[in-house]
Amino acid sequence: MTIFLTCVGIVCMSCESDSPQPSVEPAPENQLAVIQLPAEMLKYVFVAPIVDSCVVDFSNNNLNTLYYGNGLVLSNPTVQDTLLADFARTQLDLTGTNPYIVLDNGYILIDWKWTYFQPLSGTYRYPIYADPTVYNHRQTQQAYSTNPYYLNGTLANEEYYLLPVQWQELTNLTTIWSLENGQRIVNPEVRYINFKDLESYSNNQTSYKELSQRLCDFNSIYNLYLQDTVGFKVVIENFDQLQNSYVATLNQMINNNEFDKWTKKYK
Repeated sequence: MTIFLTCVGIVCMSCESDSPQPSVEPAPENQLAVIQLPAEMLKYVFVAPIVDSCVVDFSNNNLNTLYYGNGLVLSNPTVQDTLLADFARTQLDLTGTNPYIVLDNGYILIDWKWTYFQPLSGTYRYPIYADPTVYNHRQTQQAYSTNPYYLNGTLANEEYYLLPVQWQELTNLTTIWSLENGQRIVNPEVRYINFKDLESYSNNQTSYKELSQRLCDFNSIYNLYLQDTVGFKVVIENFDQLQNSYVATLNQMINNNEFDKWTKKYK
C-alpha cells in the first residue's frame, strides 16, 4: 500500500515568508493533540476513572458531564474495549512500551497505536452505558472525546491520575486499578493542530483525509486487521512513517518559532 510515499520529503519544507498560513475553516476534519505533560510524569502509567456514562445538556452549550465508576483504567471495561485491548497487546505489542513522543519544546504526542488508551489524544471513547432518549434537554452520549471540537461541546469534570507503575512494567491493558492506587493530577494543557495544516506546512500532497480518519478511529484499524492480516502490516508501517513525518513537521514549526501560531487551545 503506497498511500503516502510523498511523506519522505517532509523535512525539506520551506521556511520562507510566503509559506502556507493556518487554515481558518470552522470544522477541520481531524486534529492531532499536542500535550504538555511534565517530564517527570512521562514514565508513569496515565489513567482516567471508569466512565459509566457521559450526559450532554443541550440547553447549556452542549456541556458534557462524565459519571464515573469505581476504578482507574486505560479504557472503559466494555466488551468492545476488551477486544481492542487484546488486539493492541497481541498485534501492536503495546505492553511494556512508552506511549509518548517528546517534541523539541517538551510537549508530547501520543503514539498513534496508544491513542485509544490515552483520553487526552481526543480519540472517541465509549462509556459503559448510553441511552439515545432525550429527557429534559439531556441525553447520554454513545461516545465522548476530550477534544471539544469532536465533542461539539465541553467536558465539565475530567479527571486524570498517575499510577506508581512504570510503562515498561505494564503487562495488561484491561487492568482495573482502585482509586487509591492513583495520584490525581492537574489536567494537562492540550493544544490541537489540524491534519490538513500539517500537510500544508510541509508542502506534502498526501491524502490527509483518508489517513487521518483511520488514525483517529482505532476501531477502523481493528476492523482492517480482521479483514486482511497481511495487508494490515503494511498499513501499520505506513502509519508509523506518517507519524514520523508529523513529528518532523511539528519540530520544524517549533524551531521556526511558529508552534503557537499553528496550534490552538479550545479551553
